[in-house]
Amino acid sequence: MNPILSIPGRQPASKPRLPYSKFQVLLALDGNNLTPPLLSAALAHCVPLTDRLDILLVNSPRAPTSLLSVMLLRLEHSGIDYRLASTEGELGEQILEYLNRFLGITTVLVDRLTTLEQTIGPSLEYLRAKGYRFVPISEQIQTE
Repeated sequence: MNPILSIPGRQPASKPRLPYSKFQVLLALDGNNLTPPLLSAALAHCVPLTDRLDILLVNSPRAPTSLLSVMLLRLEHSGIDYRLASTEGELGEQILEYLNRFLGITTVLVDRLTTLEQTIGPSLEYLRAKGYRFVPISEQIQTE
C-alpha cells in the first residue's frame, strides 16, 4: 500500500482528478472582432468542455483590451488553466499552423464558421474528417 495514501487520520480523496481530463480546446479569436457577448459565450462554452484552454488571438488590438483580461480572470476563477498566444495574419491560416504545432487539440471554438469556410475550406473539411470539431460561438449569441 502506498504510504502517502495510508496516513492515519487522513481521508483519501473521493475521486482523483486528472489534469486536463476533458477535451483539449483551442479558442481562436480575431482581435478585430472582440465583443463582450462573444467573450461571454466563449467562456460559457469553455467551462464545461475543458480544464485547460489554448487561446489564439490573431490581430490583437494595439492597446491592451480589458475585455480579454476580464475573460482571463473568469477562466482562472472557474479553475481553467490557459495558454495565450498572439499572432498576426489571417485567422484560418493561423489556426492551421497552431494545430500543427500543438497536437492533441480536438475542439476549436471560433467566432463564425463562414469565415473559415471561405479561407481554408478544403483544410477545414480535412480536419473535420480527422475528427476535429469546429464550434461557432456567434450562432449561440444570436439564439439567446
